[in-house]
Amino acid sequence: MPVPDPGTAFCLERVGKSAAGWGTLVVSGAADTVLPAENLWAVWADLEHWPMWSPMHRSVTRAGPGALAAGVSFDQQISLGFPVGTTTQHVTIAVLEPARRAAWAGDANGVRSCHLWSITPQAGGGTRVSNTEAFAGLPVGMLRPLVARRWNRAFQVAVDGLIGRAADGKGPSR
Repeated sequence: MPVPDPGTAFCLERVGKSAAGWGTLVVSGAADTVLPAENLWAVWADLEHWPMWSPMHRSVTRAGPGALAAGVSFDQQISLGFPVGTTTQHVTIAVLEPARRAAWAGDANGVRSCHLWSITPQAGGGTRVSNTEAFAGLPVGMLRPLVARRWNRAFQVAVDGLIGRAADGKGPSR
């Protein structure tokens, strides 16, 4: 059995699975870039501007002031397409390592989920960016054939959008 990449393994563990199966869905996007992790993180950490580079996001609103840290909550309105539509999720960041990774998890409507953004400097230079989410539960098994390909494309577009925004020098807009 193939070993999942670290992001997938991280998320599967948080939804109570050791491997993907019928009742799970793992969606992801990843890319390498010459940009430094700090530039990518500056764009990623500007939550309210995610809709500028992530087409799934309609809006992102922080639940309170203060520095971005584990324990900070935000609401994200995301468009997931048929049959889920547009939904607003209230999430709390569980893991935050600046310029490296951020993760949150949820449990609603019979679905457990874990989302992980990773920004990993590479030994030879450059940075690997990955965006992974694992879903588990009975509804996932039924939805997977309808959404898997589209959501994987959307996660890849978000990764490419983050890199593009950072490359354009359009970091945090304050």
